[in-house]
Amino acid sequence: MLGFYLFCIYFVALCLLVGPSRRTKQEKWWVEIVTDFPRCTYYFGPFDSDKEASTNTPGYIEDLENEGARNISIRIKQCQPAELTLCDSEVLDGVTA
Repeated sequence: MLGFYLFCIYFVALCLLVGPSRRTKQEKWWVEIVTDFPRCTYYFGPFDSDKEASTNTPGYIEDLENEGARNISIRIKQCQPAELTLCDSEVLDGVTA
């Protein structure tokens, strides 16, 4: 019976030590800006909080408007974007041609 109790204590200790390393890290906050012209999605970040992301958003919008972006929509979300800028190639080809 003592062996069973020692095994249980060992198992609990092992779970406590291994458990935290198996948890996924909380994703950072990003500003996602989608424009209709050019048809692109931009990600700005990462930020430690949604408030920090919100505070920085006006500067990004201003820069995109100065570059001629139209119909801008903004979302602040937790994610890890694979790419920071995604654009519809057909729209871009039409702009540069």
